[in-house]
Amino acid sequence: MALLLAGISLLAAVQACTVTPVEVPGGCTSLPSYDSSSGIAGPWIVEMNQCVNTTAPDKACSIEGFGSEAVYLLQQGDTSVQRGYIAIVSENDLAKSPLRCNDATDSFESYVPSGVSGYEWKSVNITDMPYSAQLMWGLGQYSLPIQAYYHYLDGVKQDGIFLGAHNVTSWAVQLQDGSAGSGGKPYWLVRLLGPGSADPVTGAELEHGEYKTFIRIYGS
Repeated sequence: MALLLAGISLLAAVQACTVTPVEVPGGCTSLPSYDSSSGIAGPWIVEMNQCVNTTAPDKACSIEGFGSEAVYLLQQGDTSVQRGYIAIVSENDLAKSPLRCNDATDSFESYVPSGVSGYEWKSVNITDMPYSAQLMWGLGQYSLPIQAYYHYLDGVKQDGIFLGAHNVTSWAVQLQDGSAGSGGKPYWLVRLLGPGSADPVTGAELEHGEYKTFIRIYGS
């Protein structure tokens, strides 16, 4: 138990420090499992990394290392799936949704529900509203691309490759009730903590119940 608490304290300390994100050069070519014949890196799972529960005295985060899943959305009148969230599973033994980097689309993609009953690779972006910059697919023109970053701390490169945008790699995660798009299971919705993401009324960085985390490519 002492070792576990020490590890949690270390994670909290790293999050408290200011890391400097540096975009990974070379696009997809520098990412894990790149295949020059297809122009695709991956697929891989992305996961919570150095998660901090800012509401707990010890900052312990029970979902550290949990991976990604696709949660689809159906608007009134929709007859097929057009868009949805890339979220974090509430139980880490649930099925994960892989991501990849594709030179052809110059974007990150995820294998997500599409149409009436199919699956396909779709570009993943964040919404263009700073206060609610969720990680989603199917956003079209109302979106901003995500990038891959290295982390530097006091000039020293850290292990791992992290997702973010506009030189920001900090994300907030908040537990959501289950829905049809998540198979009835709760899920953790993620949003980028970039410029303009604070509550416009209170100025608070995080909403009630949100944790703070990085999102890392598994195995990087």
